[in-house]
Amino acid sequence: MSSAEVRNLLTKAVVVEGGLEGAQDDAPPEGAEVPVERLGVEVPAVPGDVGLCGGLRAQDVAALAGRYKAWIYLNTADNPDFHLAELEAAGVQVVVAPFPGPPTMPSDEQAEGVLAALERLPRPLMLQCSTGMRVGAALLLWLAKHRGYTSESADVLATDLDLKFWTKCTRCGPMKEWLLAKLPAQDAPLASLPRGDGLVFRQLFDPETSTFTYVLGCAATQEALLVDPVLEQKERDLATLKELGLQLKYVINTHAHADHITSGGAIRKDMPEVKTIISKASGANADLHIQEGDKVTFGNLALEVLATPGHTDGCLTYYLAGSPGMAFTGDALLIRGCGRTDFQQGDAGVLYDSVHGKIFTLPGGTLVYPGHDYKGRNVSTVDEEKQFNPRLTKSKEEFAKLMAELDLPYPKKIETAVPANMVCGVQE
Repeated sequence: MSSAEVRNLLTKAVVVEGGLEGAQDDAPPEGAEVPVERLGVEVPAVPGDVGLCGGLRAQDVAALAGRYKAWIYLNTADNPDFHLAELEAAGVQVVVAPFPGPPTMPSDEQAEGVLAALERLPRPLMLQCSTGMRVGAALLLWLAKHRGYTSESADVLATDLDLKFWTKCTRCGPMKEWLLAKLPAQDAPLASLPRGDGLVFRQLFDPETSTFTYVLGCAATQEALLVDPVLEQKERDLATLKELGLQLKYVINTHAHADHITSGGAIRKDMPEVKTIISKASGANADLHIQEGDKVTFGNLALEVLATPGHTDGCLTYYLAGSPGMAFTGDALLIRGCGRTDFQQGDAGVLYDSVHGKIFTLPGGTLVYPGHDYKGRNVSTVDEEKQFNPRLTKSKEEFAKLMAELDLPYPKKIETAVPANMVCGVQE
């Protein structure tokens, strides 16, 4: 069952014995179905299988419990809102993990306890606290830590999900500050998340061009590759590889860039054993040309090649299957945006079809690692972009009109970057 189907199930109305509490003119009669929102239950679209609620009566808990496999309670067990008997009667796995709010913030141990419970417990899962606010903070912290988000990425997600503690709570400022302080900045190297396949990973950032470079390595064989390296960051990238104990095999580009020069040529000049790779459709020179359906192997791992033209004719997305999957989308798909389509054979309709047909068909939890970000963000997911990308959630016609009206200045380095990148590291 998809996350959207699970969410639909969790948001269906329930029958609460005794009806709703309090006299309400629009209250349903006893025995009628009650929308879960009337009970204060939220089910954020991401991840779609976690409910959030505040204090509930015993009969409310009994009505909801059958839909959940696990329940995390963020107050102490002696709180009157905690109805263990009703949860146990429904066979729900229950964890009590105190997660205090202002003025007392959670300790590191308390935060890790909640994160561990969210990681190991089965889904669907309910998070409950007395106010219905701290549950949003706990979920956002888990999503951010689970995916390696910067504070800016977490801010965007919380806003798009309309988490109450983030968008509606006037007293939750200290909790927001506490949470954001636990997340990295955009220019901090992001290490790999646990995948179980021996991947070694770093996300690196060039502040001048707002370009991300990615180091991917195989722990078992030490073979590695660089995705979209920047010439001025050559020494940083090579030092990172050395620090990780990796041997560079390939320098690969998602396309022929217009805003920076690849370091592929300079690296290959110093290290002739390293091969450069780019799309055959790009028309650029390289040691190896690839296309849709090919694989780029490094040790025991391999990137699948997806053709995603539209920003340029030669744009590729590299997909690493696994849990979670990882998609390196270049300029085809950015976080809440996409690459421009007004030069280098750009075509808005082609880009729209590429993203919807190739990237948005990947598993929803796939991590999206873009070529650039200009607002401090670093990673997203396929599900997030399908639901919240303000450009690509439009119709194809609306998208084409929007892209035609952007009227952006050309990249500062386009005159030197494009010719240099068309030889992509092949030094004669």
